[in-house]
Amino acid sequence: MLLGIYAAVGLVGVNISQMVFSAGVRSIIVASIFSVAVYFVFCWRIKDEYKAALLCAWFMLFFFAYGHVYGSLEGLKILGAVVGRHRFILPLWLLIFGAGGWWIYRQAGRIGSLTRILNLASIVLLIIPVIQIGVFEWHRHRTVTGTGSVPKPSLTQGVPALSKDQLPDVYYIILDGYPRQDMLLKYHKVDISDFIKNLEAMGFYVPSCSQSNYAMTNLSLASSLNLNYLEGLNQNIHAIDLPKSIIDSRMRQFLQGLGYKTVSFDSGIWFTELQDADYYIYKNQPVINSFFDFTRLSEFEVLFLRTTVLLTLEESKAAWLDTLTQNPRKVGYDRILFEFDQLEKSPALPEPKFVFIHIVAPHSPPFMFNADGALVETKSTYQGLGDELLYLNKRTLEAVQAIISKSKNPPVIIIQGDHGLDNEVRMANLIAYYFPNGGAKVLYPTITPVNSFRLVLNTYFGQKLPLLPDVSYFSTYEKMFAFTKVKYPCP
Repeated sequence: MLLGIYAAVGLVGVNISQMVFSAGVRSIIVASIFSVAVYFVFCWRIKDEYKAALLCAWFMLFFFAYGHVYGSLEGLKILGAVVGRHRFILPLWLLIFGAGGWWIYRQAGRIGSLTRILNLASIVLLIIPVIQIGVFEWHRHRTVTGTGSVPKPSLTQGVPALSKDQLPDVYYIILDGYPRQDMLLKYHKVDISDFIKNLEAMGFYVPSCSQSNYAMTNLSLASSLNLNYLEGLNQNIHAIDLPKSIIDSRMRQFLQGLGYKTVSFDSGIWFTELQDADYYIYKNQPVINSFFDFTRLSEFEVLFLRTTVLLTLEESKAAWLDTLTQNPRKVGYDRILFEFDQLEKSPALPEPKFVFIHIVAPHSPPFMFNADGALVETKSTYQGLGDELLYLNKRTLEAVQAIISKSKNPPVIIIQGDHGLDNEVRMANLIAYYFPNGGAKVLYPTITPVNSFRLVLNTYFGQKLPLLPDVSYFSTYEKMFAFTKVKYPCP
């Protein structure tokens, strides 16, 4: 029984840094009720509580582990034949667990001792993710409530004596995983030259040799928003509170000190949602309401279902998850459309303002948009990336055109991929700068995001910050702080 509860709690623990705990509560409750029900069914049928408990544990392993095993074997080839498919794996899975269940049922000896040992092991196993979730939620609470440490502003240069009516709005637009132009063409045969030309025609400077400083969102944004490399924030980089460094960044603190209002959006990624912003713009209903909304599944709930034996139903022609409830991918799709719509309207908000928006696209497969903006699910990068970028580029151009044309004062705009897409060129990202009134003269082809806001502050706010060396540090999710310097050839 405890194994079924662990399946949900453990998955929450693994993903807690990328989600809010409330998104997993329903899964934990349902898994707990399901596990208790299965246990009592076995007790009712077998009349032996120890044997029933052992059979229940065996069934929980069968039901909740299948998706993990299938994910490891999917596409596996033996002698040129693809055997990593449900039609081959599921019968073998049923055979193994049928044989194991029959063996347990036929046992009559030390089942009680074995059951007690497994119960103890299950309790220990369950405690680990509970502690993991508890520690992370406590840490998150400190971040959101403003306790704990975060780099403080150390900008001491005088700011030009401008009235609030003269200060430029500052826009920081993150397109998640958007690669650099030359790498897109080389690795994916995707040509975005028209997009770049249109940006340049509007007055943007698009550096030809830009690279990100880090290979993942939290590292990249913690660095760029605090105008420094991670070791510059804390020599012990493992001790850096990355979410808090993003939510309560040095750049945000500086601008708020000048009277700027902060504008943020519901991104679906909790540490890029500045929910304490002066204007926090969200589409989805509050959690307390969505908890009782059974017309749709959350993204985590879909992930959880796909770890179970129910994954086998997806090989049928009917997209069973999409017909069972509202398509969870559509939730992300609608969120991105909403973000673009609201971004176009943002110039109407009171000035001056710092607008931070994280759009989780193109990100990675499966891609959600076709070239016309309709919802699709394309798992192939070769097929889907080009179409998705055509639509994202169109919406981005419309948004920045609206921002420029509707702003009272010429705004400062940075469009940036927090990193690229592929591991082999992960650090080659898109950056585009709109520095009005001749400000673009300070920009250069090899710039990295760590210097973006240094140049903004120097150019428009009277600071004299030295530029840092432009260096890219690659790392993997498994070893986030094991950095390797990388540099790619430039056009």
